[in-house]
Amino acid sequence: MSDQIKINNETYELVDQIDNVPIVDSFVMKNKVGRGSGEARLYLGAQQNDKHDFAQFFGDFSSKAFFLKIDFDDYLNDAKFEYEEQEQGYKRDIANDWQEYKDKVVSLVDSEYFTIYPVIGEQDAARYYIRSDDEIWKFFRKIMLPVISFVTILKIKNQQGEVFFLFRPTLNYFYNKNYHPAKIKEEEKKIQEDTHIPEKKKEQLVQARIGQGEYRKKLLEEKSECLICRVNDERLLIASHIKPWSVSNEIEKIDHYNGLALTPTYDKMFDQGFISFNDDGTIIISPYISPLNIKKLNLIPNKKYEIPNIEHRKIYLNYHRDNILKK
Repeated sequence: MSDQIKINNETYELVDQIDNVPIVDSFVMKNKVGRGSGEARLYLGAQQNDKHDFAQFFGDFSSKAFFLKIDFDDYLNDAKFEYEEQEQGYKRDIANDWQEYKDKVVSLVDSEYFTIYPVIGEQDAARYYIRSDDEIWKFFRKIMLPVISFVTILKIKNQQGEVFFLFRPTLNYFYNKNYHPAKIKEEEKKIQEDTHIPEKKKEQLVQARIGQGEYRKKLLEEKSECLICRVNDERLLIASHIKPWSVSNEIEKIDHYNGLALTPTYDKMFDQGFISFNDDGTIIISPYISPLNIKKLNLIPNKKYEIPNIEHRKIYLNYHRDNILKK
């Protein structure tokens, strides 16, 4: 059976994909962090490389490309804190741009189609670029935050045999509302300045953020192996919060029931909302992870995992499904 992906209630075959193309400063139109010229072409990689034959991937460029309205909406929701706090240090204040872009998304249709074509410069013939002259491409270039954003390109085929290219923008999860550096600093400062919290408790709260101290000790006493792959070398295990530390109250921050032991890859996937769990331990895999990578990660859809003391974790898992999982 071929790999399949469902988009707007239609089933497509996943033919191939180009993962995590970085959005560089020279590509975005307005929110600069450097001296980029704002060129409309997107650099994909070297013409000759071990990963992709771009000419074969795109063919004659007769197939339509598209963005999903829901992906733009998700991206802006993730990026809101960075638009406001501007950790990267932009050349201008971008705080007011977020609402303008959010309002624009409301007016989009579910699938915004556009035409792409290759661009090869005289000075950089070894580099492979694509671009578009359509308005939705310009909007894409406006909202993307450079350096901390990526786009994945899926080559898909519908049931009638038509090929399309789906462009899916994503933000580095360290800059979203739950893990943003400014959010972490703000929460740590609040703890340190609270005169009602004993010094020992402050230390426990801060250590719990990085999965250390008493929080980690209690979590690993419960089960000292990765929930998914069962690796039991404690040096390779991360004490991951289910409800993020930054949005948890004092009790939740150090409650080991608000945690799962995971190896780094699965920990990152869980933090980013690419996987979650139902109240019975059944794994939920986000549609933002392609079938190809699901296989590579040895993830089995609907597999039930043994989550220790799951009754105590249900309230946290519910939060994760509602607020973190990418649906």
